[in-house]
Amino acid sequence: MTVPAPRQGPRARSFILESAFACALLLGAAPARAAVGVTASIWSETRLRGYSLSAGHPIASLDLSLDDQSGFYAALSGSLVASDGLKPFALQENIGFAKRLGSGPVLDVGISNSNYSHYSSRERSNGYTEAYAGLIGKIVSTHVYLSPNYFASDNWRLYGEVDAAVSPVRKLLLSAHAGVIVPLHNGYRTKTGYDWRIGAAHELGPVTLHLDLSGGGPGKDLYEGREHNRTALVAGAAFIF
Repeated sequence: MTVPAPRQGPRARSFILESAFACALLLGAAPARAAVGVTASIWSETRLRGYSLSAGHPIASLDLSLDDQSGFYAALSGSLVASDGLKPFALQENIGFAKRLGSGPVLDVGISNSNYSHYSSRERSNGYTEAYAGLIGKIVSTHVYLSPNYFASDNWRLYGEVDAAVSPVRKLLLSAHAGVIVPLHNGYRTKTGYDWRIGAAHELGPVTLHLDLSGGGPGKDLYEGREHNRTALVAGAAFIF
């Protein structure tokens, strides 16, 4: 089915121009010994820590990554949401450093920034910035994230997660995730929340198919004026160039 091209207002045009400018900066700053990756993907929806950010609508994203031999890495992701046509959805930037600790796990530290348009489930342009640190092992990894502006100014949040992944057979990856988010600022009267996810990814040449079941609590998800169950099945396909 062909999706009609949306009319682009000033905010949409600004979002697209910012995405293009950020892409140019990332590619132009790549050191000669750094590997640059490009991935295009589609998803039935996008979720963050047990909530739907795309209001249950499909998204398409383009991800650029830079991985230097020194351990420095950077990533840029831009996405569109299919809601009455294709609309600008999100622009995300990430910069970090990873270093193996002897023969043990990899130490991973960095900063990420996420910006969402008013076409997201938040129905207004906002986002958050967070610093993170963690350890990545062969099967289990764990990270802690700290944000001073989690979808609102002066809204401090601490998030901790544990992830596990195993490959029982060639080209099949099974994964599991559990996370807890803790409010550090009580002005918004939010409670400690949790989320979980189990998933499978199957590689078919340059395409990887994904299927994830995720949920969280306490309470329901709210978007488009209605409550929604926080347990959802998300399907996706990613193409690596």
